[in-house]
Amino acid sequence: MLDISFGLLILTALVLFILIYILDKMLYKPLLGFMDKREEMLRSEKETLESSDSEVKEALSEAEAKISKAKAEALKIKEEMIAKTKESTQSEIETFKSQLEKKYEEFKKELSMEKESLAKELRANLSTYKNALASKIKSI
Repeated sequence: MLDISFGLLILTALVLFILIYILDKMLYKPLLGFMDKREEMLRSEKETLESSDSEVKEALSEAEAKISKAKAEALKIKEEMIAKTKESTQSEIETFKSQLEKKYEEFKKELSMEKESLAKELRANLSTYKNALASKIKSI
């Protein structure tokens, strides 16, 4: 019925082992080597990314520090400019006030001089006004 041939069995086993050896040398070892290289490359890229991530975080913190420093400096400059503007405005206001006071004093002097001249004129023409007033009263 079933004849088992030991020679054929040994030959089949031998062909199987040779095929496994050839596949190991030509396919499995290069494939495993490529996979190991790729895994090592991925590991190194992951480490590089982690280190660059820390560098990015460090750069971000430096940038935030510079921004806050710039904001503080801008605020300081703004306050200085406001103070300078207040000082110059205050001095302009004082100058304008003193000019107005001088003009007011001159106006008061002119007014008092006009008052005196009107009083002199009224005194000088008092008799004329009395006569005109008396004639008006008589005509009523």
